[in-house]
Amino acid sequence: MLFKVIASYAMQGRWKAAATTAVLSALAIIFPPLNYLSSGVISLTTLRMGPREGVSVILATLVVFALLAGFLVGQLWIAGLVLLTSWLPVYLVTLALGYTRSFALSLLTASGLGILVVLMLHLFIPDTASWWQQMLKPFIDNLSEQPSWQLNATQTEQVAMRLSGLMTGLVAAGVCLNAILGIIIGRAWQSELYNPGAFGAEFKQLRLGKAPAVFTGLLIILALTSIGSNVPWLMDCLPVMLVVFGVQGLAIVHAMVAIKQKSKAWLVTVYVLLVIMLPQMVMILASLGVLDQWFNLRDRSKKSGTGI
Repeated sequence: MLFKVIASYAMQGRWKAAATTAVLSALAIIFPPLNYLSSGVISLTTLRMGPREGVSVILATLVVFALLAGFLVGQLWIAGLVLLTSWLPVYLVTLALGYTRSFALSLLTASGLGILVVLMLHLFIPDTASWWQQMLKPFIDNLSEQPSWQLNATQTEQVAMRLSGLMTGLVAAGVCLNAILGIIIGRAWQSELYNPGAFGAEFKQLRLGKAPAVFTGLLIILALTSIGSNVPWLMDCLPVMLVVFGVQGLAIVHAMVAIKQKSKAWLVTVYVLLVIMLPQMVMILASLGVLDQWFNLRDRSKKSGTGI
């Protein structure tokens, strides 16, 4: 109910949408998941009011958020960072949905933006791992000084090196995930306000296609071999593709629960496991999404007439 109130308020005009987005983004500094709601507002306004109004809302949000950021933390540049990593990507993905009317193509657009982030970082930073190690050093040093930190200096350095090697892919996957969740929230709000039930049916039918699935499968195989270490820019694309096919895996789970008329406790269990076992669950769901391109698990579930 609260989410519907937020969406209804944002739909009352440009400045109300901008204020809602800016406040949610500011609160996300304290509670990061709220940033997905702010992206959802941008997606909703763009879908409902059109591309030009979407741009107007983003510009108005930039002004409001910059004032808030300047007042709260004294750092105006945060507004530009949020614009590039959050609001602009979700706007572009929303445009893809608006013009193609294809939820699958909009998600693939999000993955394309994530891969673009990977390529840009590798283009402008010759050794991304070393760069991230320098960027993370103050954080790691502060963490290692905490009384509860149990690793010695050598182990801490190994953790820092491992994390620095993953950061490019994780950042790109984060940009992709924010755009995907933003458009999911925006599309769900649009459905709830103007066409109840439409998004649920759309989401359960999601299928991304064989070509992206083959690409993802090849990345997984490379990651399991020594070849992967020789092409770090390609390996950094893997987290992005796992995110997008993980979403397809969730769509399959939702569809199968509906087909089999199972309790929603199944879905609750999946989301709880996502929180406490995120890497493992993303891999499982992404594998499910990849395999579905050939095995059509939802149709098989309809024909089997048995439980999940």
